[in-house]
Amino acid sequence: MKIWSTIKKDIYSLYVHIPFCEHICFYCDFAKVIKPKNDESINAYLDKVDNELSTYNNKFNSLKTIYIGGGTPSCLSNDQTTKLLEIINKHVDIKNIIEYSIELNPESVTLEKLKIYKNYGINRLSIGVQTFDNNLLQKIGRQHNNKKALEAIELARKAEFNNISIDLMYNLFNQTIDNIDVDLDYIKKIKPEHISWYSLIMKENSIWGKLKYNKPENDELFDEYVNKGLVKLGYKRYEISNYSKKEIYNSVHNLSYWKSDLFVGVGYGASGFEKIKDKYYLTQNVGNVSKYEKTFEIVEENDLYFQIIMMGLRMIKGIDISDGLNKQAYLHFKNQINKNIELGLLDLKDNYLFCTSRGFDVLNEILLTFL
Repeated sequence: MKIWSTIKKDIYSLYVHIPFCEHICFYCDFAKVIKPKNDESINAYLDKVDNELSTYNNKFNSLKTIYIGGGTPSCLSNDQTTKLLEIINKHVDIKNIIEYSIELNPESVTLEKLKIYKNYGINRLSIGVQTFDNNLLQKIGRQHNNKKALEAIELARKAEFNNISIDLMYNLFNQTIDNIDVDLDYIKKIKPEHISWYSLIMKENSIWGKLKYNKPENDELFDEYVNKGLVKLGYKRYEISNYSKKEIYNSVHNLSYWKSDLFVGVGYGASGFEKIKDKYYLTQNVGNVSKYEKTFEIVEENDLYFQIIMMGLRMIKGIDISDGLNKQAYLHFKNQINKNIELGLLDLKDNYLFCTSRGFDVLNEILLTFL
């Protein structure tokens, strides 16, 4: 038996996918469909999620985080939201959950829904703002404006949510430094606890991807500007695209991905990383909203170690190489790691392997040396 297969790993995180949207954004390639007008289709989907969760029996005993993503989970009605959260409660002991998140679009946030979230133990909101510039919002296919985004955040505060994350994007078409300054000014006013600020990625299955659009080439310029701007506002970068006011607001769920912890994904299009009988598998729910099934792809030893390096180097703190599989990954790639250390792209200190500031700028090139 291989050493790496004997290292015990529990499931720490659960991802629940709600694929329904009231509109389709031009840049999005996640599994999604226009929300059906009849409740029966949505309820039938929620029943499938219920059945899928039931197949895990007692495997959620060590669960620490839940993330409801989409799609647009906030487009569900009050009754549908209640049904979803009742289903999750049936399979998970919420008392043991450290972080319970749900994604919201500003235009579908209501005080009633926020109160439902709160009553069922959700303690973190991820609001898809994308930009506070109304012209850019229209160009990327969003249905809200900056006024609606501010109202959603105000409602969340009124419902006593004190862990709010907003999603923003840079490197959009026709976006300028002045637009970034506008976003930074809004951040200064609303003071979210957490910010995920991503560069536009032209995904193949998005509307823009299918139209063969080429993305703007301002990545490095905007990345540096965004980082400096957020640091001035008191945010600390803890991952390539993520910032928080304090360490307690770092996304525990996303950190579990970057640390290559085991997680379960349920719902159409959801993916997971599971251990079954001493073997590691990537799972993917394929099919459609009406009928999907979970596929399992075994992760070979070399691929597992590469995943640990690829995901772990996204974190500013890096990879704890004294910990279980991380140690095996370090030993497996020790030659490549030492070469990148000699080049000043990686560093090793107090058992943590991490990118230098120069290494972050060329992370993709670093990862190529491990292939």
